[in-house]
Amino acid sequence: MKVFPTLSVVLIVVATTAAVPLPPSPPDRALARPASLSSIPAVRDDLIDEINSKAATWKAGRNEYFEGRTLAEVKALLGVDHDLATANTDIPVLPPPPLDDESDVPASFDSRQVWPRCIGPVLNQGSCGSCWAFGAAETASDRLCIGTNGTYVQLAPLDLVECSRGLFDHGCHGGVPPAAFHYIHSTGLTTETCFPYLQSEGGPIPTCTPSQQPCSTFVDTPSCQSSCADGSEVKRTKLSSVYSILGVKHMKKEIASNGPIEGAFLVFEDFVNYKSGVYKYTSGSLLGGHAVKIIGYGSESGEEYFLVQNSWTTAWGEGGYFKIGVNQCGIGILASTGKA
Repeated sequence: MKVFPTLSVVLIVVATTAAVPLPPSPPDRALARPASLSSIPAVRDDLIDEINSKAATWKAGRNEYFEGRTLAEVKALLGVDHDLATANTDIPVLPPPPLDDESDVPASFDSRQVWPRCIGPVLNQGSCGSCWAFGAAETASDRLCIGTNGTYVQLAPLDLVECSRGLFDHGCHGGVPPAAFHYIHSTGLTTETCFPYLQSEGGPIPTCTPSQQPCSTFVDTPSCQSSCADGSEVKRTKLSSVYSILGVKHMKKEIASNGPIEGAFLVFEDFVNYKSGVYKYTSGSLLGGHAVKIIGYGSESGEEYFLVQNSWTTAWGEGGYFKIGVNQCGIGILASTGKA
């Protein structure tokens, strides 16, 4: 009988052994800052100018996705709690696989080029702190296609948001990637067709596209549905195994061998204005923790990065994607994934 470490053990190990620098969260002295995030615009030319005067590896600019929105609304999208190292839970996760010879790991990798028919598109998490569910559902969708050499089917983030009720899964109010993958392994996910997410597609979550700004109304978590949108029976697909990956080397090896993984990192004000290049913390206060699908890695002008797919539509960043330094904001500490 195998005994797996609990999530608390894994996270405590991460917290005590990973030498990954996290940037401080200083007050932005360049701005006359109101007390409430609800009165601070998410997109500000003065911050963009400050970033572009300081940042050597990336460029900032106005992202249409956040036009007309406040930092409070950005914060509500960030659904990952980074204080979990002190949490106590019995959610089981598999230990990371052993790191074999690294010589067969390519210097750069993009899952979209290797498995073009299996990597899903950039999505929209709408007015809900469901990034943790999107990263997990998207990763599982890609992995199932890759692992079975089959047809891509988009699994439903809403299934996790509505129906996963573990200790750390709180729907639109946040969750954690390892718990999401435990749900996919134990219960499975239905399809996006069965559980549509956005109101514009027949689901419960406000779409919140740039043409519908401002998006100030964030929803409470919808109830778990007992049938598909068309009234048919809910059918779910499971991952056969789920596990965590610790550290940059293991994460690169896993992506190149088996496909995308879900990671999480700390989001600061400057990141909201990312447009291109390799993101490294430059300016602004901490807003929260964010989960994403990591699809590749590489190096640009001597900076190692992870290639990441966000859930903020194609009207943000580089068409919905971004690059981030492998040791920035905790992105290289812990990732979660599974196999078909």
